[in-house]
Amino acid sequence: MMIILKKIPANTSNYHIETFIAPVLKGGLFRASGRIENISFWIYQILQSNTFEYYALVDIEPDTVGQRVINQLNKKQLNGKYIAIQEYRARHWSNDKRVFKSVVDRGKNNKRKAERRRKIVKIERNSRTEDSRIENITISAHSNIWNDPNKNSK
Repeated sequence: MMIILKKIPANTSNYHIETFIAPVLKGGLFRASGRIENISFWIYQILQSNTFEYYALVDIEPDTVGQRVINQLNKKQLNGKYIAIQEYRARHWSNDKRVFKSVVDRGKNNKRKAERRRKIVKIERNSRTEDSRIENITISAHSNIWNDPNKNSK
């Protein structure tokens, strides 16, 4: 199960995340133990305000342990800051209701004054392979799910 740690402190490292999650990964008499498969760090530079947001994507096996991590550590402190944890779900363009509306509806009855999605630069750093890549993407300011138009065009 992929979980996302939202808006983590900028100085967070692999060690901080592993020690934060480790107590929940331990098994018990009636609980399965789990392991961290991979940790990726995402740095988002919001171009409109020139600010940075930091996220971590953690792959935990098995899924039951990942759900236990979400339930026990959501809204807890990591590095002195309360963070939100949830299951990571990728947004797909075919699930977007705005894609299938007709052109007439969008032009005539559109009450949206400006685009609500934020233009950002995403920097992803994979902790296990030490790979990094930079992408220009847009995310919705009112949604918890990311939209990556570059992946749709490939």
